[in-house]
Amino acid sequence: MMRASLSLPAVYHLARADLLERIRRSSFLIVLVSAVFVGFLSVPPIGAGYRVLQVGTQRGVYDSAWIGLMFGLIAALHLPLVGFYLVRNAVDRDRQTGVGEILATTPISKPAYVLGKWLSNVSVLVLILAVMTLMAGVMQLVRAEDTAIRLGALVPNIWLMSVPVLAVAAALAVLFECTPVLRSSWGNVIYLFLWLFSIALVLGGSMNSEAGPGVVRPKADLYSFSRPVATIQQQLLAVDPEADVSSGLAIIGPDIEGTFVWTGFRWTAGIVLERLRWLGLALLLALAAAIPFDRFDPARARRRTEATAIQADDEPVSAAAVPVGGAIRLAPLSASPRRWAFPGLLAAELKLVLRGQKPLWYLGAIALNLACLFNPSTPVQRYLLLAVWLWPLALWSRMGVRERRFNTEQLVFSAQRPVLRQLPATWLAAVLVTVLAGFGAWLHLALAGEAVSVVGWFAGALFVPALALALGTWTGTSRAFEAGYLLLWYLGAFEGIPVLDFTGTSAADGEIWMPIVYVALAGGLVLLAMIGRHRRLRA
Repeated sequence: MMRASLSLPAVYHLARADLLERIRRSSFLIVLVSAVFVGFLSVPPIGAGYRVLQVGTQRGVYDSAWIGLMFGLIAALHLPLVGFYLVRNAVDRDRQTGVGEILATTPISKPAYVLGKWLSNVSVLVLILAVMTLMAGVMQLVRAEDTAIRLGALVPNIWLMSVPVLAVAAALAVLFECTPVLRSSWGNVIYLFLWLFSIALVLGGSMNSEAGPGVVRPKADLYSFSRPVATIQQQLLAVDPEADVSSGLAIIGPDIEGTFVWTGFRWTAGIVLERLRWLGLALLLALAAAIPFDRFDPARARRRTEATAIQADDEPVSAAAVPVGGAIRLAPLSASPRRWAFPGLLAAELKLVLRGQKPLWYLGAIALNLACLFNPSTPVQRYLLLAVWLWPLALWSRMGVRERRFNTEQLVFSAQRPVLRQLPATWLAAVLVTVLAGFGAWLHLALAGEAVSVVGWFAGALFVPALALALGTWTGTSRAFEAGYLLLWYLGAFEGIPVLDFTGTSAADGEIWMPIVYVALAGGLVLLAMIGRHRRLRA
């Protein structure tokens, strides 16, 4: 029996192999292009109608210090959310490809494996950060308010603020993948709320009410938000003690009233050491992933499969009941399909969509809808509607990937009209589940007389399953939909950005055009899914 060992060469080679496998994909190039686009938007021109960072009614001149701070805040506050969903597939990919079972036969220990995956995750996020750093210098030249690039002011603001947070996010991605409960779709939801809680904790805990409204108390927070912003406020208050120094991120509205030259932030040795301590926390989280990690033990997977099979079969068939010999007669298929066969297909798809859901899921859906019916409008629209649009996430995420995941593509694709009949039936079944799972929400809106919101809600019920079906068909994995939908839910439903609010709750009276747009998008996404299914058939 081979002895598992923890060696640095093994960790290095695991991380290197995983990183090379990732960066050779075309999808990674799309991620880098997206980072370039985000970098371009991060330095808005004068009169753009939005600002990334604003203090009071002013912003800093676009020099190296201010642009570095803007990119550092963007990378530290938002890249951990996107990056978590981006790298949260390293362990799962080894499970699906069978590489994990090969690694299980080697002397590589569980700590060595999880450390290798963590380093690979960190490397991917650091490459994205490097592209954003390059774009920071480019955008300083493009905006040309101060063309003198000072790397000592630009780079530390970005990297010392971001790298520790990204390391923690990369470690949590490995921990979630190795923990059975957090490995599911609900793990993505839990991380989203964990991120929201950490942001609220940092921003709320940094406020110094004694010094005045909006004044930040410098402290050693995870995102390194408070210290640089505090220096900006101190600089402005030294010039005008009555100045408005309330800070804001991602502000949409009228342009600023003036600019100022920020003197920058001095990263002392003590502050750098504080940032490095967060790297130690990330290392501990990565090592903690080795505790629940099963090391791809096939015995555990076999026990889960057998338990599922026992629960699924109502009446197990004995060996004596199966005919061993004798002539087998097959009934010929009819030349043309029966008319009105679509309702039966829809019913079958509805059973498949709901298959595997535990009674607790149904009880939770019933409780949410009853709460929507018997509560006032304020808590319903502020909290309960948000939960309603998260509850069917696990059902949506299986759309488009079910056949590939269970290796039934050849069976499904051999049926009659798998594109024109089976795919729309899958979408409509998910739409029906979405409507039934949220009956309390849309009935509450209807009783409250919010007709536009009701129309918007049904538009969302058409749009979300179509989005899941299209992304699942084209990517072959549920990860793209889960990550994209949670970001859309956060920006549209939670933050209430009208253009991204697919739920229709932020639509004002008479603004029926946005629900119409989402209905059109739903139709386009179903058509896109059909094209992807047809492409898969030809392949």
